[in-house]
Amino acid sequence: MATEYDFIIVGGGTAGLVLANRLTENPEIQVVVVEAGADRLNDPKITIPGLLPTLYDDPLYDWSFTTVPQENLNGRRIPQGRGKVLGGSSAINVLALVYPSKASIDTWAQLGNKGWDWAGLEPYYKKFNTYNPPSTDTAKSLGTSYIDTRIQGTSGPIHSCFPEFHGPLGDAWIKTFQNLGLPNTGDPLSGTSLGGFSYMSTINPKTWERSHAGSGYYAPVADRPNLHVITERLVEKLAIERSDAGDISATGVYISHEGKSTLLRARMEVLLCAGAFQSSQLLELSGIGNPEVLRKHGIDVIVENVHVGENLQDHPLTGLSFEVVDGLRTVDMIRDPQVAQDAMTVYTTSRQGPLTSNFHSFATFPIVDAITEPGHSEVLQLLDKHLAAAPNSSAQPEAAQFAAIRRILENPDEGSAFMVMGASQAHFNGTTQKDIFTISDPLNYISFFVGSSYPFSRGTVHITSASVHDLPAVDPQYFSHPLDLEILGRHMHWVPTIAGTPPLATFLKPNGSRLPKGVDLGTLAAAKEHIRNNVTTYSHPCGTCAMLPKELGGVVDERLRVYGVQGLRVVDASIFPLIPKVNIQSTVYAMAEKAADLIKEDYA
Repeated sequence: MATEYDFIIVGGGTAGLVLANRLTENPEIQVVVVEAGADRLNDPKITIPGLLPTLYDDPLYDWSFTTVPQENLNGRRIPQGRGKVLGGSSAINVLALVYPSKASIDTWAQLGNKGWDWAGLEPYYKKFNTYNPPSTDTAKSLGTSYIDTRIQGTSGPIHSCFPEFHGPLGDAWIKTFQNLGLPNTGDPLSGTSLGGFSYMSTINPKTWERSHAGSGYYAPVADRPNLHVITERLVEKLAIERSDAGDISATGVYISHEGKSTLLRARMEVLLCAGAFQSSQLLELSGIGNPEVLRKHGIDVIVENVHVGENLQDHPLTGLSFEVVDGLRTVDMIRDPQVAQDAMTVYTTSRQGPLTSNFHSFATFPIVDAITEPGHSEVLQLLDKHLAAAPNSSAQPEAAQFAAIRRILENPDEGSAFMVMGASQAHFNGTTQKDIFTISDPLNYISFFVGSSYPFSRGTVHITSASVHDLPAVDPQYFSHPLDLEILGRHMHWVPTIAGTPPLATFLKPNGSRLPKGVDLGTLAAAKEHIRNNVTTYSHPCGTCAMLPKELGGVVDERLRVYGVQGLRVVDASIFPLIPKVNIQSTVYAMAEKAADLIKEDYA
């Protein structure tokens, strides 16, 4: 192993492997990727889409973070899975490829980041992806006519497709939202879309295997002589040097293996791609952050920035399960060992069956009352009640974000929540992420997963010691802002209406069982209490090294350079100044592709 490279990439996850691929397109550039997890590119638990629940809470694949007790969730700790393999969280996520709204990305530029609006990022949503059209039957059953093939990616490393294994629920989902007055309004990749639709998964239909950063960006170029990947090595901290003139630079990283520390030097830059929890952790361990946090753990302050580890955002997720009519096949049936074995046999012999598929029914929508004029006025009053009309952004850095969110929520053509339907039971109050998917009830269900698109609550991630071996304290502070519970409560209150609307209602057993047992969402107050006891995460943490002007809470500038340190950038979801409307996987890929071009420009 060499000890000096041009670029050192910390983290072989979603963003890190995009950079590794793109930067080594220049054969003169030497790049090393340091990944804490193992190379499991051929592991069937990762490659087989239907086995994704087996990945969570397993230390071979998952960092298995857990939040500190959440005051507004009755003291519950929320599990937070993060990928600990080559490919990162793209190798263990739920494979959802959903795109944000134009409005949500435009806020990034409005907050002071030139070039980071929809026009500046949209080309990269195409660049990372190869769209694979569905069969004629699937296109009809899943209502994929909304797809605008002119704007889809055609040659990107990550493949996407619709499942060819599906039942009648997908069609019923779309027609139900049409009956509710929320038909799909367009291709999400256009930047403007509301209503119910079927979404794509990051699956390669040629093999019916997961398509992730490891298989898409790394594997095809693994033999490049200028690309080096070191797995099962933990980066302890950054090597930081101060010149005689007082300039501070990142010159390398210290990596740990079997109790031995080794210094790797970077001739050009260190690129921090460790994710929303661990990029800020490494900055703090290296003396970059809030002096109060650093000194508490005996770390010398090299660069003071109180915003490191702040601004944590996440999509809180809750839901409800409904018993289905007899004879409707759901994933719950896989509790039968013979059914599970048959599914594996069909997959391994013909690449067909339930293990090729995942959830595929999605919707985005505003507070349903906001569609009508009286209801829209009520939403405005709700915002007025909980947000200052003209906040002082200099006194409250997040106030600029709140103003941006308000502009989105005031628009009835923008969504304030998203919903996913899954053909299985779900449990939202478990202590591990695997608990969500546990088939513990003997009946068969479908589940509605409901999440807030634009939470106002802001949390923190900070070190708990001076050692990288001790995980940081993750505190999302869910529902610390009252608007989050008000908005999500109204969406949750609407779930029984969706379930009671045909044709979806015809697949649910009248007066059937619900999970949690005995739940009543008949009032807004009841919906709020249900949320407090049954909310988890959609695993979309971001924002802890925000790309913002420093006075607005920034850690990196618009070229992702860490303030006050030369030769150091952060390239992962931690730089998001504002969380996108829906699943963040597509935006991480797009952001990393754009970052690669920025880095190339700076060294042209």
